[in-house]
Amino acid sequence: MWWLTAVALAASPPLVHVDRQGRMLYVLDNQRAVLHQEPIGIGRGGLGEKVSMSDFVTPLGTFTVDLVLEDSGQHNAIAPSLRDRWTGDPTYGALVEPQSGLTTLYRNMSSLDFNGDQAPDRAYGVAYVGLDSASAITGPKMRLFRGTPYWYSIALHGTPSSEQLGQARSGGCVHVSAPLLRRLIREGTLAVGQTVRIADGPPTIK
Repeated sequence: MWWLTAVALAASPPLVHVDRQGRMLYVLDNQRAVLHQEPIGIGRGGLGEKVSMSDFVTPLGTFTVDLVLEDSGQHNAIAPSLRDRWTGDPTYGALVEPQSGLTTLYRNMSSLDFNGDQAPDRAYGVAYVGLDSASAITGPKMRLFRGTPYWYSIALHGTPSSEQLGQARSGGCVHVSAPLLRRLIREGTLAVGQTVRIADGPPTIK
């Protein structure tokens, strides 16, 4: 079933490769064989270099997962360095605590009304996987939106509108289908510390 057998036999979890230009996500085993692929959504800012969080461009590079939030809360996790960074902060500190804090953080994010229609947008779908990079712009992490603290970063996350998959309509993040996102998180492919690559082209297959 999917890549479950390959995961069980592999020395390390599969790798996620995002083809920005082709709007496709690939799951690769540690021999770089394709285990699964499917369409994803990308930023509406085009295929240029990302220079700010306001340009709506999905950045290229090699990224490390630094935050996992999901609707069930079972796999919520944050990089220790980020927990240390925000612990003790009067606004954000409580939100980086394991389980209760991260659950509240995701609840905050799901409640935001970005489009102003007086209803929660649920913009992040079923889960949110934050990304970090030493060489690419990924965002300030914590931020306020109309007084509500939330996580503001380049990420792989769900979408309430499945028609956005395969389209360039996001603010810079990668939109992933709910079934795929849930499985990648559950199997540890998208866990804190794991690698995600974003390139303009499919992976090199051995």
